[in-house]
Amino acid sequence: MSDPGTTQPWASFTAAIATAVEHITGDSAPLEPHELADGQQYVMRIIAAVTESSLLSFDPARPAFLPMAESVRFLGAAGPDIDYDVAIVQPGVPHRITGERGGATYVGIAVYGYAGAGGATEIVDSIDVDELVDADGGFVHEFTHPRAARVIIRQYFHDRETQGPGTWSIERLDGEKSREGSGGPAASSAPPDPAALAMRIENAANSIRWNASLNSLWTPELRTRPNAFVRQTADDIVAAVSNPDVMYATSWWAITENESLIIELDPPDCPYWSIQLCDRWFQCQPTRRTNLNDRQLLREPDGSVRIVIAHQDPGHANWLDTSGHRTGTMFFRWLHADPDQLPVCRVVDADSGDPS
Repeated sequence: MSDPGTTQPWASFTAAIATAVEHITGDSAPLEPHELADGQQYVMRIIAAVTESSLLSFDPARPAFLPMAESVRFLGAAGPDIDYDVAIVQPGVPHRITGERGGATYVGIAVYGYAGAGGATEIVDSIDVDELVDADGGFVHEFTHPRAARVIIRQYFHDRETQGPGTWSIERLDGEKSREGSGGPAASSAPPDPAALAMRIENAANSIRWNASLNSLWTPELRTRPNAFVRQTADDIVAAVSNPDVMYATSWWAITENESLIIELDPPDCPYWSIQLCDRWFQCQPTRRTNLNDRQLLREPDGSVRIVIAHQDPGHANWLDTSGHRTGTMFFRWLHADPDQLPVCRVVDADSGDPS
């Protein structure tokens, strides 16, 4: 006879998948067949991401940086220009990060506490790696905090073909042996613990539910007034791991099949900024033209920038593809900047010729 404690987590897991599907199919705006297919693909990506993460050997007794799975990049409006390396750490224990900066535009370290009731985690320590780098490109950062639970190193890239990533490792300083290097997870020699595995399955189920409901957690009130940006800090965005390095300008977007959305702005002077277009489930499509950074965007003679969101390529250098969707979310990320004026939107007839 099977143990109910073994089957119960799977019941929760399958129920979470059903909830995710219902959230997609029951969206408040009508779905075209291709939009529904994108939504179903999103559910598959959630399942792939959370199950993969659940199987990683995040062991605070032997911390190591592990890259977030590629599939995670499509979830929660994760930036296509950003790499995220994460390590699980033990609260109150001193740790040392040692690394080589690499050629990214920006590298930042953030240490997070445990998740609160809303699912978000507090930032207990953060630093710009350029404040630590020596003449040879290396750096060392030590930290300890009574609520520290994990650390994420973010790398921002303007051009991945010409900018090489950095490398780093993490170790405990309390005498416990840490795993060497920053490669993939080490295989455990111990057999799986039933209770621990049941908890992982339950946590994966909770993560599926959370990711599926992002559009009712992040700025749902903005959906009723699309195409108007608001300023948001890391604290304003209900994220599991908010980013202390950036200021956001956020909006829902909405256009019909015969419309285009024009965004105009005077960009701030900062190391990096970008615009990212997502669908209504906060899913980005890096394989499509849905993200442009400040070095990819063409400026007007006066230094301003005009961006065109349209269903078809209008022949404009700064075009972003809706991927067949009629509504979704969009984000400006300003690295270490807070613009005085937010971008301005206007909807035009797609055949008006205005974008050019």
